[in-house]
Amino acid sequence: MAPVRRFLNEPSELVREWTRSQIHLQPGLNIDEKFLVLYRDNAAHSGRVTVVSGGGSGHEPAHAGYLGEGMLDAAVIGALFASPNVRQIQRALELVSSPQGTVVVVKNYTGDKLNFALATERFKATTGKDVRMVLVNDDVAVGRSRGKFVGRRGLAGTVLVQKVVGAAAHHGLDIDNIVNLCNVISQGLGTIGASLEPCHVPGQLVVDGAKFSGIALGMGIHNEPAVKNLVATTTTRDLIAEMLDLLLDPAKPEHAFLSPEVGKRNGRLILMLNNLGGLSTIELGALTSIVLSQLEEKYSIVPCRVYAGTFLSALDGRGFSITVLSLDHSETASTILDLLDKPTTANGWASSIPSSQWKALSSASPSQNFLASQTLSNDRLFAQIIQSIFKEVTAREPMITRYDTILGDGDCGTTLLAGAKALADALQTGKLSLSSLSQGMATVAEIVTDAMGGTSGAIYGIFLSALAAGLAQAYDQDVGMNGRYFALALNQALDVLEKFTGARVGDRTLMDALIPFITVFDKASQEEDLVKSLELAVHQSAIGCENTRYLDSKYGRSTYVGNQSAGETNESDPIQIPDPGACGIVAVLTGLLRAVQYP
Repeated sequence: MAPVRRFLNEPSELVREWTRSQIHLQPGLNIDEKFLVLYRDNAAHSGRVTVVSGGGSGHEPAHAGYLGEGMLDAAVIGALFASPNVRQIQRALELVSSPQGTVVVVKNYTGDKLNFALATERFKATTGKDVRMVLVNDDVAVGRSRGKFVGRRGLAGTVLVQKVVGAAAHHGLDIDNIVNLCNVISQGLGTIGASLEPCHVPGQLVVDGAKFSGIALGMGIHNEPAVKNLVATTTTRDLIAEMLDLLLDPAKPEHAFLSPEVGKRNGRLILMLNNLGGLSTIELGALTSIVLSQLEEKYSIVPCRVYAGTFLSALDGRGFSITVLSLDHSETASTILDLLDKPTTANGWASSIPSSQWKALSSASPSQNFLASQTLSNDRLFAQIIQSIFKEVTAREPMITRYDTILGDGDCGTTLLAGAKALADALQTGKLSLSSLSQGMATVAEIVTDAMGGTSGAIYGIFLSALAAGLAQAYDQDVGMNGRYFALALNQALDVLEKFTGARVGDRTLMDALIPFITVFDKASQEEDLVKSLELAVHQSAIGCENTRYLDSKYGRSTYVGNQSAGETNESDPIQIPDPGACGIVAVLTGLLRAVQYP
């Protein structure tokens, strides 16, 4: 079989050019091309512990992508899927040597472990410097029996260790405290991966696809065989359930490496979804959502930090891994969270928004959270308005559809009816909140947008969403819900809508009915009561709709229809047809008016 087509097929060239690119992608990096070491200027490391990491290439952005203020000081670049040699590692230690010591973060693979250990011991023996090597072994796929002698492999959890160690060093923690943090992390760190296909190493023949017809659970990041092969028909949700069981189920003695307490709701858990290289961004995001749902539903866990992206890849591996880091409520746990949140200039790190910030947003006061600003005193009227609009739109839909069949694609009436029906159904099933006017209007906007779709759905959605915001911002508890309150909100919603469409009165669109309604209501509400203001405004809206019979179309599909005679009742009496969208607005407003007139 032929190799996979690539722009660069020579592995050594690929690694060399990748390494060179980094000094252009991140200012402040240096390169030792002889030993393939990327490092930050030693002057920046005076007075603190330094951090070194590295390994075989093919796992980008690891490890060069994590060089920067707040993470690594040097990265040692090995060949594809091969550990760097002892001399390379020694050179990295020389370049970032510090009197305060150096922490070396290493994935637990035999080649990495042996080469880094030997280099570390040689460097310590010749310089007397304090250098500590930290092994990361977060893989839970390999059971205790199989991994008895070599231990668990180091996977994507390595990146979390690098972030914590790097932030700790850059903020002045001494080497003993940093190593202690690593020990705490290792006790609560677990990763499990799954892949649909092996990765393809440049210059090598494609691996026989017949061997990977299913889903490889626990496949290594260098194409090591899977621990378990699942049938191809296994659903993604079943796959994730099995992956989470391997991570969190204490009843699996071979794989239960984390504390049984990890499933407690009051525990702190950090979640990382890692792309092994071959997944799209949208697919990884969807997988993240499914993992989060299962964590909460089955284990009652809501992570306090969530990371998703390509952190430690396997070239173009068509898979992903799930990493969890379980922390308790100790002072050390708070320190680790704080260090994860610290900023870094490393271009491979994707930060997470702390859950405390989400909590602050969700617990905002009524003045901050506009959807909770006012209580609807007459929720029965709100329900009657929805029902009345549905009734009016249902009655006028055939006419609107007939008009639109002549002028457009014939879906204006049915689309509007779909929105009205969705609202009526939501009202009947209790999905439409009636406790707050602005909250209810926001829900109306969401339901209408989902049900209608297309251009009209977007226009209604924008206007109704802006109206919900306007209702909240215009609310004054001392004044209440009078005509002026609604006029202010309507004007604000119209201002927002006009930013997204250039259509105005005279352009033969629904704006010919909507704008006159708002204009007249605004003026009338200064002198008349609410019902009278609505009557005057709806009447003017109907006039605006009728006037569209004699206008040339400038927007939408009807633009392409001849303007001299859009339709005829008979051969001798041509009559222009009113704009279907404007007719729809009048139907909605008429339904609103009748509900208010006869509550």
